[in-house]
Amino acid sequence: MSQPNPSTAQARAMVDEMMRHGVVHAMISPGSRSAALAIALEESGIDVDVVVDERSAAFRALGTSRATGSPVVCVSTSGTAGANFLPAVVEADLSSIPLIVLTADRPPELRDVGSNQTIDQVGMFGTKVRWFCDLGLATSDFDGNGYWRSAVSQALARAQGHGRAPGPVHLNVSFREPTVPVTDDGRVVGTAYGHSIEGRPDRAIWQRSTVAPRSGAPIPGAEGSRGLLVVGEDWGGGQGLIEESRRLGWPILATALSGLRGHEVVTSYHHLLVDGIPPGLTPEVVVVAGRIGPSDRLAALTGLDIPQVQIDRWGRWHDPRRHSSVLIEADLVASLRLVGAGCGDDWSSLWLDREARMRQALRNRVEADGVLTGPAVASAMSNLQWQSLIAASSMPIRDVDAHLVAPGRVFANRGASGIDGFNSTALGVAGSFQRSVAVSGDLSFLHDLSGLVGGGDVDLVLVVIDNNGGGLFDLLPTATHSPSYERLFVAPHGRDLVAIGAALGFATTRVGDVDELTGLTEQGLAAGGVRVLVAPVERVAELKQRSGLDEVARLVS
Repeated sequence: MSQPNPSTAQARAMVDEMMRHGVVHAMISPGSRSAALAIALEESGIDVDVVVDERSAAFRALGTSRATGSPVVCVSTSGTAGANFLPAVVEADLSSIPLIVLTADRPPELRDVGSNQTIDQVGMFGTKVRWFCDLGLATSDFDGNGYWRSAVSQALARAQGHGRAPGPVHLNVSFREPTVPVTDDGRVVGTAYGHSIEGRPDRAIWQRSTVAPRSGAPIPGAEGSRGLLVVGEDWGGGQGLIEESRRLGWPILATALSGLRGHEVVTSYHHLLVDGIPPGLTPEVVVVAGRIGPSDRLAALTGLDIPQVQIDRWGRWHDPRRHSSVLIEADLVASLRLVGAGCGDDWSSLWLDREARMRQALRNRVEADGVLTGPAVASAMSNLQWQSLIAASSMPIRDVDAHLVAPGRVFANRGASGIDGFNSTALGVAGSFQRSVAVSGDLSFLHDLSGLVGGGDVDLVLVVIDNNGGGLFDLLPTATHSPSYERLFVAPHGRDLVAIGAALGFATTRVGDVDELTGLTEQGLAAGGVRVLVAPVERVAELKQRSGLDEVARLVS
């Protein structure tokens, strides 16, 4: 079937091939040069969101991909538009999130001649993407169907882990006008495209790739030992980890991002390790899987003078302190099944008993203080029935990691740990769940206000901890060793966040205490839509509570 012009033909072939590979979500930022892609996506039936700000669009795609595990497409026009994808591409690279970045580009005759809205887009994301292809220009005399479809096949394969860990890919696509589905758009008269753009029969994909499942590998020093499993984000998933830990008698220290909260795991390690390993709890081997931030104390655990084994299904080098003595590319559960015998004593019970006592002591202290703080907000989230919780960088994810015990999916942009794009990421995640809560700092909220524009079509309660600036710096040496500390680092914004939320069209409330926060969050989850709750926090009171929690931890440990 003839197509009205080559640009439309190429876009339709590419989009059809994406659908055959299972792509169901796309984020489009409006633009003229990308019109062929935008129209083809809209025609296809793929779920399309239109987000004006490309940076926000990419982070929303990132959140959607995090929640679904499937590749999401981002489309931009030419020029600086695509450059705004970079922060989300960086996060996707470090967090192994499959993103398909499509940047529309000018045809060759408009490059390097001072043409409007034209920059050098070739390889613009450098090493941050798993694969890059500059597709060149579609012309009426070139039968490009196989080329376009095979490029899409390779992009989807690379994004999902063919050759290395999953991550972002970048296709740069030159379009010559007309970019709308006509031969004569009133400004430019093109030529029809007469070659076929049909895919393979029976909706088969053009090129199929297979990634073999990871098998197990022997764990040095594990046989008959008192082992400790430290499990973080993107550890590999799979069934049987809890069963294997019980069989071996090895306790699991599970970060909030591990997906293991709510099981029989240790969650209070940040406070259990306040002064190092408590007496009687020193392991004989430590096995680490996944990224294990944000607690520095948990990271310090891996510095013990005992065998340190890191297991990653993709062979990624998650060892910033260089403590691992062995790094294994293998499946965690399959590797544990190769260990014939565990320690055979009450080793795991010692850790779980200390966990129960520590968790109760921390909860009692937070409730006794009776003030709104980051730990209080995070602790309150354990009393609510949500399906997904998204935590911002800086203090929110640290408090969620230290105080959340409830089961549920927890998400955070911990690859690069930036505060940018948080609102967009939260909206992207929330689109896949019916009951979602996001916990943000005030600066994260303000940094991505544009991400909330047009974001009211999902269900999300956005809790904003407002301490009028960057409270994290109060815990760092900058607080005592920097001139102009408040201005340079805390950067007080002095803005009324309730007024800002209301101006964006969302029901926004300033909460007075933890009980009100809990009640309004539950109301928001039940009502649906986007609701903003601003929780004012006094930095001095919060610092006092954090110090008090460490004091409690020392008594229990």
